[in-house]
Amino acid sequence: MSHALQIVAVCIAAMSIAAGAAFGADAAPAGGKKKIVFIHGPESHGFGGHAYGPAFRMLARMLNENVPQVEAVVMPEAKDLPALDTADAIVLGSDAGNLVKSLGNRLEPLMEKGVGLVCIHYTVDPTDKKAIERLIAWIGGAYVQNWSVNPSWEADFKSFPDHPVARGLKPFKLFDEWYYHMKFAEDKEDATGLPAVKGLTPILAAVPPESTRKGKDGPHSGNPEVRKRIGMQEVIGWAYERPNGGRGFGTTGMHEHWCWGQDSFRKCVLNAIVWTAKAEVPKDGVPSKAPTFEEMVKDLNQPLPKDFKVKAMEERLAKMNQ
Repeated sequence: MSHALQIVAVCIAAMSIAAGAAFGADAAPAGGKKKIVFIHGPESHGFGGHAYGPAFRMLARMLNENVPQVEAVVMPEAKDLPALDTADAIVLGSDAGNLVKSLGNRLEPLMEKGVGLVCIHYTVDPTDKKAIERLIAWIGGAYVQNWSVNPSWEADFKSFPDHPVARGLKPFKLFDEWYYHMKFAEDKEDATGLPAVKGLTPILAAVPPESTRKGKDGPHSGNPEVRKRIGMQEVIGWAYERPNGGRGFGTTGMHEHWCWGQDSFRKCVLNAIVWTAKAEVPKDGVPSKAPTFEEMVKDLNQPLPKDFKVKAMEERLAKMNQ
């Protein structure tokens, strides 16, 4: 084959691969696999903060490598995505719940059809009334300003329910910006203060430090209802089965990209994504290897700040799973 023909052949092959990738994003997976579509907004809050894109690329990679019955694709923010029409579950990550708002009308018929939905961190705070109502209907709960709060604290997760999303989880502690005192589908609680809502199962719950309840009144800092609950558990990760059979999951953590180094937190979210797609969660949970500091930085795809304390972060990551 001549050099010119070789170049043409390479170009055709590249075009075919690109076309196949595009088709794969829009079409249902072959072989009966469940399709999971990750959609993310831009990163914010500095190096490693609100890094939805890097996190979603990592999670999708782990799912594709370790869960044969699913196929995950990742896309940046968009208002109309054909890929959603063939999704079994959708995972959203964006500041101020922007994707809940911008894609709300697009998501509504999919939620009515029973498509699963997972919302991470600031995604659960969509700010406007209609978006909040939709999110509560779709995943069972939402952040409501002047009711919920968003302090940073070390959560101590001591036990977990008998639920597919909790499979393989072990007690762990993790520092992050954990929003709490969420508004759930019903204002009902059990004797311990946890929500008693039909279809809703608290997965991650912990007692926040008393200091986090003492903020002055404000949309995020504090309110009288939060201050009444000193010593009570707060739910910061929950699974929800809608009346129509669709499934939802929300977690308030993931302010920092480094949280994904914690094995049980990462497993919980991976389990939740598989569960919302109505695929079988492995009996010990979705397996995945803890990402190294170098791998996490590579996913961030940003220059390392000059003053970044690499050794301290490596030590912090190492201690997460001890």
